[in-house]
Amino acid sequence: MPRVALTLLAAVFASILTVSSIAPASADTVIESSTLVNGYPNTLTFKVTAKADSDITDVTLNYSIKGRGTSALDKPKDLTPGKNLSAEVILQVNSSSNYIPVGSDFVYHWEITTADGNTFTGPEQSFFYLPTGKDWKNVSNDFMTVYYHGDRQNLANAYLKAGEETYERVGKQLYNITLKQIPVKVIMFADEAESDFARPGSGGSFDAAVTTCGTKVTDDIVLIIPVACGSPDRTDTLRHEFGHILNETAGEGALGKLPSWLDEGAAVYAQSSPGDYESAFTAAARSNRLIPFRQMGVPASNPSLVGVFYGQSWAMVTYLIEKSGPETFGKFMTTIKNGKRFDQALDEVYGFADLNAFESAFKSALGLAQQASPTARPTTAATPTPRPQAAATRTPAPAAASTSDDDSGIGKGTIVIGGIAVLFVLAAILAMLVSLMMQNNRVSAAKSKSPSVSAPANWRPPDDPGGPPKS
Repeated sequence: MPRVALTLLAAVFASILTVSSIAPASADTVIESSTLVNGYPNTLTFKVTAKADSDITDVTLNYSIKGRGTSALDKPKDLTPGKNLSAEVILQVNSSSNYIPVGSDFVYHWEITTADGNTFTGPEQSFFYLPTGKDWKNVSNDFMTVYYHGDRQNLANAYLKAGEETYERVGKQLYNITLKQIPVKVIMFADEAESDFARPGSGGSFDAAVTTCGTKVTDDIVLIIPVACGSPDRTDTLRHEFGHILNETAGEGALGKLPSWLDEGAAVYAQSSPGDYESAFTAAARSNRLIPFRQMGVPASNPSLVGVFYGQSWAMVTYLIEKSGPETFGKFMTTIKNGKRFDQALDEVYGFADLNAFESAFKSALGLAQQASPTARPTTAATPTPRPQAAATRTPAPAAASTSDDDSGIGKGTIVIGGIAVLFVLAAILAMLVSLMMQNNRVSAAKSKSPSVSAPANWRPPDDPGGPPKS
């Protein structure tokens, strides 16, 4: 090859090497550190330090939560451009405007923009959000993971088995569905006080009057405490909350939504036993104090009606399942998921023209009175908040301990009723005394104005009712 050609080729090759070595240097942006500070239960703080050849003018945190199908961007509140920069983004995770539950699986990265217009994307990182200060462990199967701390492995395995049984009996046999979002993450706290910090919207008089044993916060996260909640089987809390996830998968779509009685009733049906809810329903039915069906579309806002609401919801769902079989009930849920209102689905699948027809058939089947309860209070939906709604297993909190050794103490309501009765009796006696005094006055006046004659033996004064008053 001619010397000139070789020289030209060498020059071109050297030029390529020069461009290759210079190009990265012109956009030499480096993330030196990326850390996350878990400020449970209120915040997550994402921190980054970076350097570049030219001033860093913009920093963006890009994050998503697995299973949510969405991503979000956030930026530091204060950013001073510079070639060496430290910045942070504080994410509120349990406030009135934002709620991200424990058990959320984060994927995130930083984006750094420099003054020359280049943007550098940092490596993808992951973070699993759990409460701090605990040595969290887990047991799992192919669709569920139970997280626990302390010496609770046997209990965690019991909950895992309960999840398997519920998936088989309700998810597959009743609904014939397959979970889309897995694994379902179950976070097991030691007690209610510990779980309160993780639950959305806790607090207020209603929460003070009930015990929240479990909460389904998303379609793949359940919060529970390991106690019996109105049922002898404490794993029923998981069965119930997992039942909500199965209900949502089977019966809710973009348009189709489940009324509270159907969602809660099917969740109680998912338990190994309805427990105290059945007793509450039976007592209300015997005393004709059931909640009218038209008021069952929203949860009971009165703590005293919580047990009746759950028990009646269970009875309504059980009636539908036993009336025409599990396949028909599964079709009922599918019809709602496909966009029909639940009352339209009741008509289409079961032939009930409206809720009144359903209520009438339900009461007839159980031999109950047809009239609506005159004493059941209307239930109203709780004041909506920006936080996502979470289905919860709730049971009335135990009453304050009595100072006596038995349960024979008289309640405040009994004392008030007794006091009112005494007042009525005193008022009646006073009225009778006044009447007798007036009568005596009239008789005395008549005697003073009339001649003194003997009256016939069978004569009585006009005001005399015919003898002494009857006791």
